[in-house]
Amino acid sequence: MTILDDFMRGNRRIGIISNGGRPYQIPAHWQPLPSDCAMLVVIPDLHMYVHGSTIDNFKFGAEAMLSFLDHLSELKEELRPQGRGLRIYQIGDLYEQRFPVPLSRSPNVTSEEITTSHPSYSKIVDTIKRLRTHFVYGNHDFEMRHFCKFAALEGKIYLEHGFMPDPWHKFSNPRAALWEPGNFIFKGIREIEDYFGQLAVDANLIEKDAHLAIGVPSGKDERSDYPSEATYPQRQRDYYTKRLLQAAGRGEARISIIGHTHHPYFSATAETLYIDAGCWTTGRSDFVVVTNQEAAICHYHRQ
Repeated sequence: MTILDDFMRGNRRIGIISNGGRPYQIPAHWQPLPSDCAMLVVIPDLHMYVHGSTIDNFKFGAEAMLSFLDHLSELKEELRPQGRGLRIYQIGDLYEQRFPVPLSRSPNVTSEEITTSHPSYSKIVDTIKRLRTHFVYGNHDFEMRHFCKFAALEGKIYLEHGFMPDPWHKFSNPRAALWEPGNFIFKGIREIEDYFGQLAVDANLIEKDAHLAIGVPSGKDERSDYPSEATYPQRQRDYYTKRLLQAAGRGEARISIIGHTHHPYFSATAETLYIDAGCWTTGRSDFVVVTNQEAAICHYHRQ
């Protein structure tokens, strides 16, 4: 199956941003790649939060996500009679940081409160689940860690959220001993930011939805470019490429797909392919498509 004809199908809002705007051709000796499907779609970090909050910038890409899910729904229905259809993964950080004890009227809320904060959010989550999406959890998925996998192997494709480039990886990796205490530290930071942010709103110094949280830039402006490879965190690439090479030597995984960095990246060697799926937040709306013949990082354009 090809990405242009079998996946994009004339949808003008989808653009390929990796490999110079062309699908990467999968070497014949790697095939087959997916195990029980003909096409794999990978959706990276969304960081959904309470709609309108100062740390929610997913809302700027919500319409694009609804349109994208409509595209996937139609595609999955059409592929179903063919036997081996479409499989979808969401690889972590579906929601923004949440903590063990949600506090009323604070920046620390549950996934249910996020989902029900806006009709579009409810529809997005319902549609993602209706499509039977597979989930792995990320460092912002406190609740989901008990219900999702840390990683997944789909045929010869390895999927994980990814943590290696983070200088605070001892705090950001859910498998690290300090991850849970680190959450409480960030909880305090968010509460302080929320308190002083509300004072600034009350004093008419900033708009209600101004983005002042540490590490949470505004997502208002669309970013559909393919960032320079020189700016990509090499520690992440080297770590997962090494793991892939070890696996490929045993005749196993050929492709590694991760997220976490919010930086789309595509690196192919003779034996492996490393893909950072980017994100669907902070102005981006990236995702990955893999078939037995081709692979690409794509961008879904806003209206």
